[in-house]
Amino acid sequence: MAPCRGGTAMTGSIIVATCRAFAEDFPGQRDHIADSLSRRGIGVDVHHCVDGRFPDGELRVDLPEPGRGRPVLIAQSLTGPGQDPDAALMALLATARAYQDHGAGPVCGFVPHLAYARHDRLIPSQRRPLFVRLLADLAGAAGLGHLIAIASGAEERLRALFHSPELSLISALPLHRHLLERLGTPATCLVAPDKGAHSHVRQLGEALGLPTVALAKDRLGPDQVRAIVPRTATVSAGGHAVVVDDLVTSAGTLEATVAALRSRAPALRISAVATHLRPTATGLRRLDQLFRSGALAGLHVTDSAGHRTGARGLTVVGALPVVADHVAAAFMTESSRLRRAHASNL
Repeated sequence: MAPCRGGTAMTGSIIVATCRAFAEDFPGQRDHIADSLSRRGIGVDVHHCVDGRFPDGELRVDLPEPGRGRPVLIAQSLTGPGQDPDAALMALLATARAYQDHGAGPVCGFVPHLAYARHDRLIPSQRRPLFVRLLADLAGAAGLGHLIAIASGAEERLRALFHSPELSLISALPLHRHLLERLGTPATCLVAPDKGAHSHVRQLGEALGLPTVALAKDRLGPDQVRAIVPRTATVSAGGHAVVVDDLVTSAGTLEATVAALRSRAPALRISAVATHLRPTATGLRRLDQLFRSGALAGLHVTDSAGHRTGARGLTVVGALPVVADHVAAAFMTESSRLRRAHASNL
């Protein structure tokens, strides 16, 4: 069945809409959030693939029915391998504006992986825009009152850049626990590859009863990294260390982390888990070298960014079955808050 075919013809109390890129990047998973809401006893209308293109190539959004005051959750993928992030973002914004223009209540967006999340600070030597702030401003202008994404590092800084809409970041802890459970060999310790991951990995280790090792990282270039194992860190030579990261792109951090751990314990078994995968050509080459050499036993990641490469040593699992309930809960909480805020301003 085509990924954009079908939908409900109910009169539900809320609307869950999917953009075309989301349906393409998450085939067979598009209804997880709607199902989670339905299990809560909420009537849900599902609007599949409301966006498309006019013959001249311009963006088109056609809603199957008016909003009728109902809260709307729009699911979109911004980072899949076949997607232009800018075009996918524009489709999300246009869809939000369409629902707002046609009588919807609070409009929220869900993007599993937030594009431009790494553009969260100004670096004077680069003179680049604060792109994630621009994204937030555009989302607010389009009528999005709330945006939900799966966490990908620098959470507090990202939240501070979003005012209207507000940003909810779904914790990666349940995803990392799910990935760790799928490892063939149980972990004996968890490794934080940089300072930004320390708190998350420590929290994960405490939940699982595992010791943690925190590395330091120096970035030497756009995709060149040096990792350092502190002298006080204990790395068991016969153990199984699992590196826990948020995003793999060039795989520079992972390559440097593996090298640093091996320099301390050459016989150590090393695996890795990561929330998001957006591999560059350099990243795929580095991963292949790590797997071929035996330096890295395996990498388990989710498909949150829409990528499912079949590269050697790489295992990709679905993110939406794990986070759907968390997304549904965040949507219901925020849509209620937005309704109250709107009522108080009348």
